[in-house]
Amino acid sequence: MESVKGMTLIICALKAEAKPFIKAIKKSKTTRNGKLKTYHGTIDNFEVVIACCGVGLETAAASTQTLIDNYEITRIIMSGTAGGIGKKIDIGHTIISTELLYHDNSNDEVFIADSGLLESFKNAVKKNPPVHKVHFGRISSGGKFITGDTFASIAKKYNPLCVDMETAAVAEVCNKNNIPFIAVRSVTDTREKSGMFTFFRYMSSSAKNSFIVVKKLLSELKETHKGCTPE
Repeated sequence: MESVKGMTLIICALKAEAKPFIKAIKKSKTTRNGKLKTYHGTIDNFEVVIACCGVGLETAAASTQTLIDNYEITRIIMSGTAGGIGKKIDIGHTIISTELLYHDNSNDEVFIADSGLLESFKNAVKKNPPVHKVHFGRISSGGKFITGDTFASIAKKYNPLCVDMETAAVAEVCNKNNIPFIAVRSVTDTREKSGMFTFFRYMSSSAKNSFIVVKKLLSELKETHKGCTPE
């Protein structure tokens, strides 16, 4: 891979989650490092790298470290889908991380989302709120797809707003490398509406909701002159 300075890296687990970003990116240059494919270009004149890290904690962590090693990253945003747990969380809602942790891992560390990115997200959502609901709170990650009553046990012990299979691992790698990180996950399924059928039914629309919210952040960062490319 070429080394590119000052990049905003947007990571998704699945290509279906990255699809809205890939569709929106301009002046795109595609590169490969093994199975890891990246798209380097601009979204609304803001320079980004888009990558799919793959599904699962170990895969996501390894891909993130590879990307950090090969690009000079300024910040990392994870975008995608998740299972909703919070009482007021429903399908289509978007959760922006304030903190991240594992719910089935011996590592009990809590990773705090970057304060600057969090503040920028709050400003972006306040200035131009999306039509769907946005929440700020805890995201937890584990090695399995969650269904049914497992939602309740995780909620009781960890109290996250949503769960997924990658974000805490990406957050841990960013923490070790001192890279500012935040996650944006939109809900595909809940305890009441769980299962793979529900996940696949809503994956595309929920991935688009995450994209909409991340795009608002890029506009906010551009307005504050943090990493945008010249017109």
